[in-house]
Amino acid sequence: MNSRTVFFVIVAVIVVFISLFTSKVYSAALEANPSVSKTLSIVSLFIAFSYMASLLLRRSSNVLHRTLYTILNIIAGIFFYLFLGAIALGIIDTILFLSIHTAPLWIGWAMVCISVLASIIGFIQARIITVKRYSITLPHAPASWNGKTAVLVTDTHFGLVNYKKFSDMVVQKILSLKPDFVLHGGDFYDGPIVDTAPLVASWKKLTEEVLLFYTPGNHEAYGDYELFVNSLRQMGATVLDDKVAEYDGVQIAGTLYHSGRESKEVAEALAHMNLDSAKASILINHPPTSLPEASEANISLMVSGHTHRGQFWPFRYITRRVYKGYDYGVKAYKNMTVVTSNGVGTFGPPLRFLNSPEVVLLTFNVKSDMI
Repeated sequence: MNSRTVFFVIVAVIVVFISLFTSKVYSAALEANPSVSKTLSIVSLFIAFSYMASLLLRRSSNVLHRTLYTILNIIAGIFFYLFLGAIALGIIDTILFLSIHTAPLWIGWAMVCISVLASIIGFIQARIITVKRYSITLPHAPASWNGKTAVLVTDTHFGLVNYKKFSDMVVQKILSLKPDFVLHGGDFYDGPIVDTAPLVASWKKLTEEVLLFYTPGNHEAYGDYELFVNSLRQMGATVLDDKVAEYDGVQIAGTLYHSGRESKEVAEALAHMNLDSAKASILINHPPTSLPEASEANISLMVSGHTHRGQFWPFRYITRRVYKGYDYGVKAYKNMTVVTSNGVGTFGPPLRFLNSPEVVLLTFNVKSDMI
C-alpha cells in the first residue's frame, strides 16, 4: 500500500467519523425522533462518501466535473463548521449535565445557524481580494530601488475550483497596483489535471506589462509538472527552479520545494547559484522554511506562501505553531527579512473564514529602516 493510498484511507476514516459525530450530536441537541436521527446519519454518510469520491473528479477538468467538485467542496466547508458547532454543543451539554440541567432546544438551532453563517461568510470572504502593504529595506540594493514596488502573490491554486474567472480577477488586481515586477511564490496550479491554455492567456495580460518571477510549489508536482511549469514559461514568466536571475542590480533567486523543510538540498541549491554577497538578493521559497540556509547564503529578503495561514479559522493556530511564527506577515531572521503571504487562492473548500485572500505590495527602500 503506497503513501497516497494510506493517506486516502486515513482521510476517509476521519471524514466518516466527523460525519457520524456531527449527525449524532445534532440529533440529540435538536431532540430528533429515531427516524429523523437515522435519516441524518444516512445523509451525513452520503455526504462523506460523496466528498471522498469527489477526489477522483480531480482526474478530469471538464465543466461538469469542475461544477460537481466545487459543489461538494462547498458542502464540505459547511459541514466542517457544523462539526465545530457539534463540538461546542457537546461541551455545552456536558457542562449542563454536570450541573444537573438540560440544554434548551434553541441552543441546538442557534449553533446550526451560527455554523452555516460562518461558512457563508467564509465563501464570500474567499472572493474579496485584499492588499497587504509592507515597506522593506533591501541592504546593498542600488539607489534605483528606492520606492520601487513589487507584488507578491502566492497559492493561486488554479484548477477545478479557482479557474479562468478567478485568474482574471487576480491579474486585474495586481495590474491595478502598477508594480515594477511581480513575484509568484508557488502553487500556481492545484492539479492534478488542469487545462492551462485559458490561464496562459489570462496571465499574458500581466507579463505584457510587467516582469513575472515564479518559483514552483508543492502542488505543481501533484500533476503534470513539466506541463505546468512550461505553461508559466509560455506566459512569459521567468521560472526560478533552483536558479537565479538579476533585475536592476538585485539578485532574484528561487528554490524548489524539495522536502518543504530545512534540508541539504536547499543549501546545495543556494550554493550552486553563486550568489554575490555584495549585492542585494531576494529569494522566493514556497514554504517559510530553510531560514538558516537562506540566511547563511546572505539572502536579504525571503518571500514565501504555502501556509494559507490555515485558510479558515481555527487552523491559523496550527500553522503558527508549525512554522514557528513565520507562517504570516513580516518577520526578521538574523539579518534577513521574511515575508509570508497567506495566499490568494484556496485548497479544498473555497472558503477563508476570518482570513482574507491577499496580494502583498512591497515598497522597497535602501536608506531608511523598515516600517
